[in-house]
Amino acid sequence: MEEFAGKTAVITGAGSGMGKAFATRWGAEGMNIVIGDIQQDALDATVAELSAAGVPVLGLRTDVSKLPDIEALADAAEERFGKIHLVHNNAGVEGYLDGPIWAATAKDWDWTLSVNLMSVIYGIRTFVPRMLAHGEDGHVVNTCSMTSVIAAGNMYGICKHAILAMTEVLAADLAAADANVAATGICPGIIATNLFHGSRNRPAALANSGGMSSSGASLRDHMHSVLSKGMPPSEVADKVVTAVREKKLYLLTDHEWDSRIVARHEAIMAGAVGPAATGILDAEGVR
Repeated sequence: MEEFAGKTAVITGAGSGMGKAFATRWGAEGMNIVIGDIQQDALDATVAELSAAGVPVLGLRTDVSKLPDIEALADAAEERFGKIHLVHNNAGVEGYLDGPIWAATAKDWDWTLSVNLMSVIYGIRTFVPRMLAHGEDGHVVNTCSMTSVIAAGNMYGICKHAILAMTEVLAADLAAADANVAATGICPGIIATNLFHGSRNRPAALANSGGMSSSGASLRDHMHSVLSKGMPPSEVADKVVTAVREKKLYLLTDHEWDSRIVARHEAIMAGAVGPAATGILDAEGVR
């Protein structure tokens, strides 16, 4: 996509943080904006701000962990504005922080994966066929993380690795289909958001008895403090617009993580057994 005015963008997790910044930035490009968020008051506030700025906007409370909610968001977008051109699967939570991965409960996995990973799967499943059907230029943006490209350190990182891999597969499948839709995986570093307070919206049915551990709460608060000093979400939004215009598959917001990215891949290569490869293995063999 190079021209945005008059087209429609759908953004999840847009009640605050990066999602709100993305919605604001796309609105400034002249797009119709459809936003979803699980927190009604935050959603209403974003809708009010966009409306006051003259942006055509629709907000719908959306639990991204539920496929019917994502489908309802798509239906509402098409009913109000017609064709959907840009989808940004952005909603996410900090997830399980209470200890080693083997100590995570089924509820920890259900909550973290349903919001961080299944929501993106549902978004792709719901929106991409509709975008392909109208045939106009489109774009899918998935919020990954710098934790997607370094060694994963927790359940959140596991999800983000999966989202980046899914974005790569999506981009390849779209290219193979000669589609007018492209994909970008955005990998934000330290951004000033409320990510580490995502547990405020954790469903009671998926909460562990006793709540978060003291160590988990301490880590959560520390990371929230770290993020508060990070890059403004509006700056990330500017980078996303450029990436979409240029059809960039990967968008890393900064270079502060470069050494950790290189260290992970060097460690992977150091573990290789046997001689170096002489070709690239693909679905049809070595080329």
